[in-house]
Amino acid sequence: CKNNLKQMGLALHNYHDTHRVFPPATINAGLNGCNNVHGTTGILLNHTCYQMILPFIDQANIYNLYNWSLPSGRANHGTSCTGTVTTDQYSVVKSPVPVFLCPSDPGNQSNSTTSSAYYVSPGWRTSYGVVSHTTSVAGSTPGLGSWGSNTSLAKGTLGPNGAAKFRDITDGTSNTMVLCETQLIKTSTSYGPYWNAATHTFYIAAGSSGYTLNFDNSGGKQYAWGAGSFHVGGGHILLADGAVRFLSENVGRLGV
Repeated sequence: CKNNLKQMGLALHNYHDTHRVFPPATINAGLNGCNNVHGTTGILLNHTCYQMILPFIDQANIYNLYNWSLPSGRANHGTSCTGTVTTDQYSVVKSPVPVFLCPSDPGNQSNSTTSSAYYVSPGWRTSYGVVSHTTSVAGSTPGLGSWGSNTSLAKGTLGPNGAAKFRDITDGTSNTMVLCETQLIKTSTSYGPYWNAATHTFYIAAGSSGYTLNFDNSGGKQYAWGAGSFHVGGGHILLADGAVRFLSENVGRLGV
């Protein structure tokens, strides 16, 4: 698990070296309807940062099969803001990517239900969530605007339709979380995050007191935006400098 996060940290740094910026957490995320697109009025895509770093984790074979003009979920073939969910893109994702999964988590990796705001079918869950401030600020609520339009407090390193450069991380890269562990199965068996498509349950709400690490929302499980793991006493986090730390579950809040 720790090694997975280190690989993802290196991939994010290599992406930054190539593009001079970190990848956006999501691209044009939302539901059917133009008013539900992050900071745009155009095409729904629901692409994710996990897809964008595939070439940097030895998964270029999957990356090269993507048609980036087509959506990854909850949109109509990338041509309008209305319509039914397309399945064109899903044929690319035939199996999970091991680096996105914690080997200690026994949860089901795939989702076989229908698609909605909270989940996608077919979808592959990831054990590592993108850290945001709350569930509804620079987070996963559709229509709240892009990364660049949010205040500095609300911005995570990766955000909707935008992301930070190293120079933007004023708290210091060694003090800033990018990813953290999250259990595959939460209080609903449909919740994400899914690495192959953006949904309303994509982000981890580090700034919310109700979503502390390993918080028991019900039956030993976290809620949709909660951080958690199957490691005793806490979980791993990835910092912007690429370091991986084990954070105690006794920390009152993951972020400010």
